[in-house]
Amino acid sequence: MKNSIRILVALLVVAAMLIPRVVDLVKFTAADEPFWLVVGANYYYALTHREFENTVYEYHPAVTTMWIGTAAMLIYFPEYRGMMDGYFQQEKTSFDTYLVEHGKDPLALLWWTRLIQLLINVALFLAAFLLLRHLLDEWIALTALLLASFAPYLFGQSRMLNHESMVGLFSLITILAMASHLFRGASTTLSAMGLLFLSAAAAAFANLTKSSSIVLLPVIACIIFVWAVLDWRANKNLRSVFLSALKTFILWLGLTILVYFIAWPGMWIEPGKMLYEVYGNAFSYAFQGARLSVTEELEPSSFSLDSAGQGITGFLVSIAWRTTPVTWLGLVFALILMFNRNRDVIPSLTKWVVGFLLLEAFASIAMFGAIQGRNSPHYVLAAYYGFEFAAALGWAYALRWLSSRFDWARKPGMQTALLLLVLFIQAVGLFPNRPYFYTYLNPVLASANENNLPRFFYGERMEQAAAYLSAKPDAQSMTALVYFGRSFSYYFPGKTLLFKPVLFDDKTQLIENLREADYLVIYSGLQERLPLLKELTPEHVIELNGRGYVEIYRVSDIPASFYNE
Repeated sequence: MKNSIRILVALLVVAAMLIPRVVDLVKFTAADEPFWLVVGANYYYALTHREFENTVYEYHPAVTTMWIGTAAMLIYFPEYRGMMDGYFQQEKTSFDTYLVEHGKDPLALLWWTRLIQLLINVALFLAAFLLLRHLLDEWIALTALLLASFAPYLFGQSRMLNHESMVGLFSLITILAMASHLFRGASTTLSAMGLLFLSAAAAAFANLTKSSSIVLLPVIACIIFVWAVLDWRANKNLRSVFLSALKTFILWLGLTILVYFIAWPGMWIEPGKMLYEVYGNAFSYAFQGARLSVTEELEPSSFSLDSAGQGITGFLVSIAWRTTPVTWLGLVFALILMFNRNRDVIPSLTKWVVGFLLLEAFASIAMFGAIQGRNSPHYVLAAYYGFEFAAALGWAYALRWLSSRFDWARKPGMQTALLLLVLFIQAVGLFPNRPYFYTYLNPVLASANENNLPRFFYGERMEQAAAYLSAKPDAQSMTALVYFGRSFSYYFPGKTLLFKPVLFDDKTQLIENLREADYLVIYSGLQERLPLLKELTPEHVIELNGRGYVEIYRVSDIPASFYNE
């Protein structure tokens, strides 16, 4: 490819990845995002006041997310460090009130935060492309980049403020950089040591984002082991290969720890506290179902893996729902190519790269499938990246095989047209799900399960509920009790009360909140958890995917008998 054409293609690809992600960036707010704005502001305050011991957030540890929040604060509200005196509790509405009182728009802060994370995610996608080009070739890498980055579920997650998208991309780069270091080594632009450092740094940032990334350690150990076995078969020097593999893993682990330490100020002064908060809470939550503040200590005797099989199956089914038919077929191609013995069409290195991607995907699923606690689909987003990139490589080599068998498919123009066709089919699911791209459901499964579609309940449609109530003449004086009120309050001029999960079971607290509210806004299908809804008719219902999704009730319609029982 000529340099001028290469530059033009690069610009088009970057523009295609950026522009659709930036459009309607704050059209809605996901449930967790307002919460992380508060945590980011607290992190910014701690850094600027050198209170590094306060830069920890339980088991996530969300350090990269909080750095992003800090960057947004520096851009949009830098004077906060001098105006604020202390920290906000991790309850979001008081922080919103503070911003408005000081002439700042919470949505504008969210826009900046999302934009910064979006730019980081796109940069990480491009880094993965460069590594794949180094490992395989440019055309294969471009095919993988486009098909994976426009998978609807990954596309939707990559434009929101969350941990999982960064975890998935950092994990991907950890694997690709290590494979490049071991199997390709130095190139004109990349040194072997630079690749090793890149892999370690990516692993460190993955773990700084979410503690579940600890699964990368055994994955990297397996990759090094595979390389060592192949090298041993070629050189027959077991001692030399063993020492080289051990040296590589120890150096990689040391660099990972070093970057982890440097990038988290809390580690500079109280590393014990930071690690206890992160991994102590992570293990307690994973195996005992609650944080250390509840369980008080780790009790290995109470650890249980009884539901591991069900958890793994559940995640696999969930992933099948949220991946496209193109991905399904690409995974079939990927599995076929792994057993293809024609090295002229399928180089052996390609098979190992696909194997490493699938290894990371199943390791992530196995870990979350084995633990207790919540099992939200996006928790295993790292597995999606493994599957999507493996499927994309399957498609890339399927198209290459096609060109080797048929003259009509051999022309560069036809290869480009075929790639664009597959890309269009991959991305077509984005359009009907805008702006909640992550609510994509595979049409094959959806058509077979029309009456049992998965629900998301992650903040979607709450902005429309807020718009409906905002259109009322007395909206500013109204109070709404809202399930996932964090996603609602940004768009509502009145007062928002958060409908907390405890209200499903604590009628006394529920009544106290209802007496203060004018409207109850709640997701559909929760009648069993809140029997009161069976006695009421919603004033307004908002649909998603052709079914009732958000229901708005007048509190004045609640019968007096409910309060008197």
